[in-house]
Amino acid sequence: TILYQRYLQNITSKLNGFESLGLKELDNVQLLNRVDTKFVFHIHQFEEILNEIRDNYLVLEIDGKRMFNYESIYFDTDDFQLYKFHHNGKLNRMKVRFRKYLDSGLTYFEVKYKVKGERTDKKRLLQDDIQHELFDKEKALVEHSYLNPDELHEKMVIYFTRITLANKNFKERLTIDLNVLFDNFKNKRNYPELVIAEIKTGKNSTSSPIIQSFKKRHFEEIGFSKYATAVAALENVKNNAFKPNFIRINRIIENGNRSNK
Repeated sequence: TILYQRYLQNITSKLNGFESLGLKELDNVQLLNRVDTKFVFHIHQFEEILNEIRDNYLVLEIDGKRMFNYESIYFDTDDFQLYKFHHNGKLNRMKVRFRKYLDSGLTYFEVKYKVKGERTDKKRLLQDDIQHELFDKEKALVEHSYLNPDELHEKMVIYFTRITLANKNFKERLTIDLNVLFDNFKNKRNYPELVIAEIKTGKNSTSSPIIQSFKKRHFEEIGFSKYATAVAALENVKNNAFKPNFIRINRIIENGNRSNK
């Protein structure tokens, strides 16, 4: 939309005022005992937040770019078993996807395991490109006692634009996703108004400048999985557990839009 493009230009301008770091430096932000927190807010508030945190964070820059476009294809069973694991709060669950970094063409097959509801482990394979089915080498990475990898098929495509920041003290990093679009090969849903921030810190995040900035605006932490939200939004599946998130998302969109009128 025209409004989103205007926001994007202003955000790009603000990001250009940040000092930058490269991928190797970002790898120095090793958070072994990390705490992940997510926040969702309206894009019209993002410029002001960037102004507030500019002196505390570095922005990832690769080949002159500071925003990166992603495409992820998620696999699940025909009855959405992986989604249901998440919806039902199963402690050991997983996501299976191809992820393509559209600006570089780099593509990985990834399996993300949530272990006992806390630790996240990721296995990945470098690929030539996105595939629309799984072959033996991908299936070999899928290990779950309740799941037959032969039953996994592509179910959802998710596109988004990502900004990555690292605290100058190298004890915190965050990803900020914009313009998320869900596509289940039948219908699409786009959320250009939303910003999804995921903050990875050491054990104690109270001194985080960006969390302080969020708290000041009364943003609430949210459990937000792009894949689970996409399935709940576009598929005819049980979604009771995610209804509070949709109520909150709609409220953010409505309140944000009102404040711009």
